Order: sequence, then C-alpha cells, then structure tokens
Amino acid sequence: MQLEELKGVGQKTADKLRSLGIRDGRDLLDFLPSEYWDMTHEGDLRTAREGEYLLIKGRVRKLTKLVRTGRLNFFAATVDAPSGSIKAVWFNAPYLRNNIAEGQDLTLWGKLTVKKGARELINPGFEGAGGERLKGIVPIYPTKGLVGQSLMRKLTAECAARQEVKPLVEEEGLMPLGRAYYEAHCPTSLDAAKDGMRRIALEDLTARLVAYRLSREGELTRRMSRCKLPFEIMDDLVHALPFELSPSQRAAIKDIVRDMKGDVCMNRMIVGDVGSGKTVVALLTAAYVARCGMQSVLMAPTEILARQHYETACKLLEGSGVTCALITGSDSAAQKRKIHSSVASGETDILIGTHAVLSDDVVFADLGYVIVDELHKFGVRQKSVLETKAKGVDVAVMSATPIPRTLALAEYGDIAVSTIESRKSADEYADTSIVADDKLDEMFEFIRQKALGGEQAYIVCPRVEDSEGMELMSAKTVYEELTKGRFADVSVGLVYGSMAEKRKTETMKLFSEGKISVLVATGVVEVGVDCPGASAIAVLHADRFGLASLHQLRGRVGRRSGMRSYCFLHAASGDASRLEILEKECDGFRLAEKDAEIRGYGDFLGWRQSGGSAFKIDIGLLRESKRCADLLGGRPKEELLADHRVRKFYDRVNNISMN
Repeated sequence: MQLEELKGVGQKTADKLRSLGIRDGRDLLDFLPSEYWDMTHEGDLRTAREGEYLLIKGRVRKLTKLVRTGRLNFFAATVDAPSGSIKAVWFNAPYLRNNIAEGQDLTLWGKLTVKKGARELINPGFEGAGGERLKGIVPIYPTKGLVGQSLMRKLTAECAARQEVKPLVEEEGLMPLGRAYYEAHCPTSLDAAKDGMRRIALEDLTARLVAYRLSREGELTRRMSRCKLPFEIMDDLVHALPFELSPSQRAAIKDIVRDMKGDVCMNRMIVGDVGSGKTVVALLTAAYVARCGMQSVLMAPTEILARQHYETACKLLEGSGVTCALITGSDSAAQKRKIHSSVASGETDILIGTHAVLSDDVVFADLGYVIVDELHKFGVRQKSVLETKAKGVDVAVMSATPIPRTLALAEYGDIAVSTIESRKSADEYADTSIVADDKLDEMFEFIRQKALGGEQAYIVCPRVEDSEGMELMSAKTVYEELTKGRFADVSVGLVYGSMAEKRKTETMKLFSEGKISVLVATGVVEVGVDCPGASAIAVLHADRFGLASLHQLRGRVGRRSGMRSYCFLHAASGDASRLEILEKECDGFRLAEKDAEIRGYGDFLGWRQSGGSAFKIDIGLLRESKRCADLLGGRPKEELLADHRVRKFYDRVNNISMN
C-alpha cells in the first residue's frame, strides 16, 4: 500500500512520514506506539508518583489571571478532585485562559510533577464535563513533532484495517498477526495492546535472528587455529604471580584456551565483579597468544583504566619476553608513530589503549586476539572496527555488569560466558544505603569525619556544571561549596571527563597517594580508579545513573582488606525502588539481570526499526523467539528471505558486532 492511498495523506504529509522512515503501508504498520495513555480510570493523587500520567476529574476552585514576564506568560487553576487538590499550569497558551472558569467541572490529563512538595500538572490536556476526547487507551507515537498524534492515529488505524500481513511464525494458540497490529494501534484495552505488542515482538525478534543467521552463512568464522601449544607454556608466569589463581580464574582460562584451539572463532564474555581478577585472566591469555606467535589488543574506555592495565601488564609480564605498548589519544604524534611502527612490525605483542587503537593508522602484523574491557562503555560498531583489523580473530569482552543486549545474546547462544567469582565474602562489600535530601547534611558530616580520621572518599555528581532547568548538584558547584564550607579543613580534589588529561592524571595520582582526602568527580571515576584508602562513596542524584554504573562506582571503595566501606545513594525525589535493589544485591551479574528486567533488552541485534515499541523485551520472549527461529532453520533460504521482515533485516546487516 502506497502512502498516498491513505486518507489525508498528500505530498507534504508523505514527505514527513518518509523522514520518519515510513515509506509505505507496511512501514506505517510497523511504526509502533512508544507508549499508551490509559484514560480509562481516574488517578489517585494520594498514591500517584512523580512522572506518572494522570486523569483527574474535579472542579476549578481558583483561577489566576494571565501573568506575563518577558516572553513568558502563564496562568494556573487549582482543581479539587475526590483524591485531593492539584494545580494545573499552562505556559504560553493565553488563548486557553477564556476556556476555563472558576466553578467549572474539568477533566485533566497530564504528567504529575512535584515542586517543593506541591503537586502540579504542566500544560495538561483538558475538556469540560461530558467530553469525549480524554477517554480510552490512547497510543502515542514517536513522531518528533513532524506529524500530529491525532493524524498518526487515524493513519495507523486505517492501515491496520487495510494492510495485509503474512506471519513468519505460525503456531496454534498465537494471536493472529493482523489482530495483533490492530490491538497495537487501536487497542480495545491496555492488556489487549500489550498482548498485540508481544505478538509483534515475537515476529520481529524471530525474523531478526533468522536474518542474522542467514547473513552469517558462509562467513569466515571457521579457521585453522594457530594456538597449538599447551597452556603449560605459561607456568613460569602463573607461578610468579603474587597470589594463587582462583578456581574460577583457572576455569575461565581453560575455557578461553579451548576456544582458541577450536576451528571456530571465539566470542566469549568474562563476567566478574570489580577486583575478581578478570584482567589477570585477559593478560595471561594474551601472553599465551604471544607465545603462539600472534598479537593481541586490549581496549579500555578511559585513559586512566588503559594506563592501569598497561602498568599491570608490565609487572605481570616482566622478564617473560612478551612485549607491551600503550597508546592513548593524549600521546604526541611522534609517540603514536613509534607505537604504530612497533605494532606493524610485530615488535609489540600486546597493544593496550583507549579508542586510539581503532585508528586506521594502527595496523597489526598478525592480530589474533581482541579484548574489550568494560564492554558497556563502547558502541557496537567501535568493537566491530577492532574485529575487522584481522580475519578470524578470537574475541573476549569483560564486564562486571553486562548490558542487557549482551545478556540477550548470551541467552541466544551467540556469546559464551565465563564467570569469575568474587574474592570477597558477603560482609566485605560496601554497606549501601539510600539518602534523602533531609539526610544530606548527616552524610556529608560522616564523610568529613572519615576524612579527618585518615580515610578517603568519593563524591560523585551527575553533571560537571550547573544547567538551567535542571535542579542537579554539579561537580564544580559541590567542589566549590565544600572547599569554602563544611570541608574547609579537609583536602578536596576535583576531576571530570573534559578536564585536561595532564591535570586529571595529576589529581588522580594525588588521590591515590592519599594527599587528597575527598575527590569530587563525575562518572569518570566509574572504571579504572584504584584507591585502597577510600572507604566511602556518595553518589548525588543516584537515580540519574544506571544500576550498572552505580555498581561500578560502588566498587571504587572497599578495596583494602579489613576496612569497612560505605556507599551512599542520594535520591532527591521520586521513586527510589530501583536504587533499593542495590541495597540488597551485591553481585554484578544478578544486578545486570535485574537491570534488564527493568529496562528490557532493547535493540540487541543492532538494527533499530522505525517507531519506538512500548513493549519491553523480556527473557521469556527471547527464549520463545530462539525456539521459533530454530524451528524455521530447516526452510530454504529463498523461502525465508521472501518474508518482509527477514528480508528487511537481512539487507541491513553490515559488519555488526554481535556482543
């Protein structure tokens, strides 16, 4: 079906739809709602949470005059509803003022905000008593303001009624695909909309997996392995370690070496909490690859972490004959040329670096092993660039808290997983607690007393500087207030990502040496910062951070045996239930699974379709789509590619890294 066949679609509207990635009726059908507004029942102001959309029916008790301040104008109405009173405010809409009167019965729809304890709806939709507009289940589309919501709903409804769809997955008991699209775009109930979305998601995920498998047919993943030597050639290095490898470290090394000796390229994830010893496993296996005659590269997300890995490698491999080099973005042109030359000639066995290793100037003599640390800090294509620097390379990725898409691919069987158990006992982890605004002073005083007693602490902020319209404590402001106020008798440092690299390194060195007691920072300290003297970390506006990031930040403390450590998570307002997970859970892998349950698994196969599905992919759906794809695996390739979805995703595949 062509777009122009739909009622109300002329050339201008068709052009706008195409700019949203909608080229025909099938694309329009696949342009799914990003959310649904449930206007089937009234909200309860006594239990509603900030950020929740509410339908409120009440009587206008007070209506203000139109207030003008410069270019801004606004008016407000206080509405009494059965569950309480709420203030509705309309900005820059003076024409609406005459449509509302005191004593009038109104129906309001909007997002609840809380300012200084007062509940408000900002620019809510409204209509008088008996209105027919604010009711039912209303789909909302990610149109970027190019196409009005009402028009988009009319177009998708017509398309759902007229567009024929043939399912890829056909099983007894499944909702018919055409019905699923109708419920997604024209829901008869919220449950029906969710059921329709789930059915479409099953079709979508199955098609993506089938397309991925078809695209990999005949790919050069099989090779003649050159890792023929037994791992016992590494006994000299293993015996020289200042500690004994744990059973799980030995098991991970065994897994990796077995993969390296196989005829299929390795794709393995090494999961382990901060301090569990993932880096030692990576470096020992890289040294093994070097003794088998090939090179390795280890990419880290920050210069601090890359330098730390390089220093660890130099100590670990000293006297072994295995050579290492470090490359970062802050190196001079002359330094980079020297490293490029040593890598190209094969003189360097293990290259460690930041994104600088992705440069076209980095050419390996014989790359055999790619290691990516803190995988969640890199994009899909960044990792793909490394893999394309040589054919048939083995790949290992490391993470304490795998991102949801990696967990999804592990479930699909496209990534093997080795888990390294933590060396800590349960009582050695940081005591984690949530801190509300009214307890901030106590928290800061606790940190001050720890600093005066010779211990160190981090204070992490979500932003570097204050930003208009965002009531967040910034690193620069907190640093200034602390140094001039309550922490005047304590040595305080400041570090953030955009700071000059030299100054950042100097500050971090002073902190690690104990010359700075409290470090105010952004999330730049999330990885690669090792300060055994730090016993406390406070994350301000912790609700602005992901669970994975918070767990990594928590791992900055408790790194000295016998010293009790503390993690304070500040939640300014709103729902802190997500943060409560961190109070109860200290295992990074389980935290990652819980994060995936909350966030869903996202666009984990690397191809984002148009629209923004309101449906959250869960583990059950992943397993079901894998089962369906397995059942379809026996069909001829031409038959599978005849499916609209499979063909679309198959055509989009272009060197996408799958983990």
